[in-house]
Amino acid sequence: MTSLQVDHAVALSDVLALVEGSTGSDRAVQATGHALAPDVQSWLASPEQGLRAGIDSLRGADATIDALARLAPSGVTVIGTVASEDTCWAEIARRGEGKPETCLAGLTYGATGQVTRLVWLRAPLVAARVVNDPGAAPGRQTPDGRTILERYFADLTNSRFREAAANFTVDTLYSHPPYAGGTERVLFDGREALWRGFVELRGPSPVRQVITGFWQQAERVFVEGVIEGIPDGGTFCSTAQITPGGEIARYVAFYSATRIPACS
Repeated sequence: MTSLQVDHAVALSDVLALVEGSTGSDRAVQATGHALAPDVQSWLASPEQGLRAGIDSLRGADATIDALARLAPSGVTVIGTVASEDTCWAEIARRGEGKPETCLAGLTYGATGQVTRLVWLRAPLVAARVVNDPGAAPGRQTPDGRTILERYFADLTNSRFREAAANFTVDTLYSHPPYAGGTERVLFDGREALWRGFVELRGPSPVRQVITGFWQQAERVFVEGVIEGIPDGGTFCSTAQITPGGEIARYVAFYSATRIPACS
């Protein structure tokens, strides 16, 4: 592990400590202030994320710290992380005063190692899942998740709903923002339920997902992209778990009607 990667892990821990509020507010604020660039751009979802596609944009470390601190006190559990040279994504289970949540935290780092873009997305808690593929050969490496997701997106775009569902395990868990006209997030348990949901709830749509960022470590995948094919398409972010056999065992998606720009 490089020193840069260690810094990334520390920055994520500082942000989570602020959200948790368990290390003392002054200490957490000081640590997070050191981790964030003074002009950090932050994109923070409201508690209704997943029901509404709205998101708040903030500029500056002080404004970001104030917004994150309002989530405290919280119990936070890191479910999975993936880090690259300049980015870290984490899925977090958060339990606070309201209902438990599944959150995605995305941290982008500048040349100084400080966070220059922070994304925090929220949705009702989605149960964790242990990937188990008994048919896979021992020691088999997890396939490239990007290829699998791009195939799934292509099937969905072309209304090949049976084929789209076939990219998922028989017992898959799939969480998605409300489809057009819906008022609740959808949660499909199992491939057959997913296929019926595609047919009965989603239906044909001109929406096209274009991946702009992809990160994978073993089974865990994080993806960021934009929506094309509709006017003013926004940004989507997802996390997935890929089996050694090349199927998606768990998929949790988030959407912002406002496009979240990549950090320059």
